[in-house]
Amino acid sequence: MLLEKHRLTHLPPAIFPGLQVADDKCTGCGRCVQSCPIQLLSIEDKKSRDNRRYDHFRCITCQNCVAVCPQQAITISGDYRVPKGYWKNDDLFAGGKTRPRPIQGKNGLPFEALAQELTETEKVIYQRRSVRLYLRKQVPREMVMRILEAGRFAPSAGNNQPWKFIVIQNRALIDEIDRKVKQFCKLVMLGTMPLPWVKSKKATECNPRLRFWQKAVYQLLLRLRGPNELDPRALGGINAIVADPDYHTFFHAPTLIILLADRRGIGSIDLDTGICGQNMVLAAHSLGLGTCYVSLIDGLQGFPLFKRKLGVHPPFEIITSLTLGYPQGQVDQVVEREQLRVKWVD
Repeated sequence: MLLEKHRLTHLPPAIFPGLQVADDKCTGCGRCVQSCPIQLLSIEDKKSRDNRRYDHFRCITCQNCVAVCPQQAITISGDYRVPKGYWKNDDLFAGGKTRPRPIQGKNGLPFEALAQELTETEKVIYQRRSVRLYLRKQVPREMVMRILEAGRFAPSAGNNQPWKFIVIQNRALIDEIDRKVKQFCKLVMLGTMPLPWVKSKKATECNPRLRFWQKAVYQLLLRLRGPNELDPRALGGINAIVADPDYHTFFHAPTLIILLADRRGIGSIDLDTGICGQNMVLAAHSLGLGTCYVSLIDGLQGFPLFKRKLGVHPPFEIITSLTLGYPQGQVDQVVEREQLRVKWVD
């Protein structure tokens, strides 16, 4: 029963979008390479190329590469669709992705034409992107405090405000956290990914198989953690970090904010802390800063002594983290997203 329920959880058959780079526009700046969470792009012959990393790790249509390209050289066509198995989603969405359509009756207009009718908050929501390109310039403490204050005033169940923050602006310490997270991620990959993919940045074998002991580990993880942490798109991103020694988990951001929650909190402390984090994210982008959620910080669970060194003590636990810094060039842009799923009940 368990095997059937979780049928095709591991690298299911999927239809991936097409990613194209226009040679006549691309200048080989590499911004798209640095912005791709799955590491699908590389610079070859001074041009950006889809390196077809692995057949099972393809474009997830986050469109960050499109947003950061100054030459508008990248286009993505199609959507990520899984036709069968646990991750089946080809029946969940009607049509393809669209740009924001906040004002009914004006769906055909470009976002720029609608912007004058939107509030400043709406503009930040639609234009915010996950930033992986940062200047080395440090964020002043007073600006960090403004962002933390926005989080402090987030709603929470019973107004229990379960959150606590650890702000790190020491580059050497952030690099140490990166190394430890990579160590933990490699252990996860050794139990869930074909070994040739764990050890290589680019495809050396198109369709290697899990070894017998890996299949046993994978089934154990399904039971202990559930399938949601084993989504193939998530595994693709984790494997990119493990396989590429130059990939920095926190993108060399000058500031890292770890979000903790009191496990004694009321209701869903994860949800409350996530709401708090989104307040912080929107405040940061409204101030001209960039952020990216990095929940791989959870990899520190394998290093209890190091966590205590950082100041993570019971009853608090790590929920997620945010990178924070000044973006390199234009990053926030309007992109396409899946169309709205809603049922009206009158």
